[in-house]
Amino acid sequence: MRLTTQLLTVLFLLFLLPWVASGQDFRKWETQITEYKQWLDVVGSAGSRLWLRLDSSRRPHKLYVGEGFDKADYGLKEQFVEIFSHYLAGHPEKFALIDLFDAATGASIGEFGWGGFKLYPSYRRLAKEPARND
Repeated sequence: MRLTTQLLTVLFLLFLLPWVASGQDFRKWETQITEYKQWLDVVGSAGSRLWLRLDSSRRPHKLYVGEGFDKADYGLKEQFVEIFSHYLAGHPEKFALIDLFDAATGASIGEFGWGGFKLYPSYRRLAKEPARND
């Protein structure tokens, strides 16, 4: 009986150990998310206007993008949406699902999810953006 109790205690500690170790990374993750927030504020409605508003009332989140998003190259758009996804997830290694909408028209223009970043063909025509082979 005593051996069983000791074995259970050891197993419990082994399962608990990864949580303790990952808890040390919390400050690093928190710092990274704070940096994402600061950058998103710079490129938001008061700055570059890549995004204007966010509707998080339902999932996936609805991100309304502005004229700065239209003018940005594809790589910056992808990086921006990926960083926004990390920020919404609250963790630099996890992602939140995002639907992209044009703030001026309210039209759905793209998404970020399980398949990665995707702009719809109708948006590419409006933005005169070359199609990517996804």
